[in-house]
Amino acid sequence: MPNSLSTPSPPPELRARVLGAVGAEPVAPRPAYRLRRALALAGGVALSAGILLFTGGPGGYGRPSSYYVTLAAAWLAIGVSAAWLGVARGRSMLGRPASQRLLVAVLTPIALAVSALIAGVVVHPLLRPTGLLEHTRCISFTVLMAFGPLVAFTFARRGSDPVAPRFTGAAIGAAAGALGALGIELRCSHAGMFHVLLAHVLPVVALAFVGAFLAGRFIDVQAGQAGQARQRPPRS
Repeated sequence: MPNSLSTPSPPPELRARVLGAVGAEPVAPRPAYRLRRALALAGGVALSAGILLFTGGPGGYGRPSSYYVTLAAAWLAIGVSAAWLGVARGRSMLGRPASQRLLVAVLTPIALAVSALIAGVVVHPLLRPTGLLEHTRCISFTVLMAFGPLVAFTFARRGSDPVAPRFTGAAIGAAAGALGALGIELRCSHAGMFHVLLAHVLPVVALAFVGAFLAGRFIDVQAGQAGQARQRPPRS
C-alpha cells in the first residue's frame, strides 16, 4: 500500500532540468573557470571604480561628512549583502532559495531608500536646488556604474539556474544596481530625498527588471547547455 504521507516527486520537466544542470556543472569548478570568474568580478568592480574616478572621485561635495560617510557605509553594506544573498550560490549548486532571491530583488531598493531617509532625518544635510540635468546625470551614472557588476554577476551565474532564473536575474540586477547607486552616492553633491529616490534608487528597481529579463537567456540552464554545445569540437 503506498504511503500517502510520502513527499510528492517533482514534475518530470523540472526534474529533467535539474538533472541537466547537474550534468552540465562540474563537481568542482576548474581552476581556469575560477580564474575567469574572478577576473570578471574584478573587471566589473574596476570598471565602476574607473567611472567614479573619471567623474571626479569620491567626496562629500558640499554634503556634511557625517551624512556622506554614514550613507556610503550603509549602501556598501546593502550592496555587498545583496550580492552575497542574491548572487552567490551558497551551499547549494542551484543557488539559494528562489524566495530569498526574490526578497533580495524587492528589499534592496527599499533598504537603500530607508537608509537614505534615516540619514537625511538624522543629519539634516543642506539641500541644494536640483534640476533635470542633475537628475538625468545621476541616473545615467548609476546605470553606468552598475553595468560592470551586472555583467560580472551574470557571467558568474550563467547557465546555472534551472528552477527560477528570472528571480536570480532580478537579484543580480538589484545587487548590481545597489553597487552602482553606491558609486554615484560617493560622487553626488545633492542630498534631497526626491533626487536620491529618483536618480539613485529608482534605477536599482529598473535594473532588477532588466536582470529578470536577461536571466532567461543567460542564466537559465538551457542557455548554459547551449553555450557548452557550441564550445564542443565537432565529432569526426
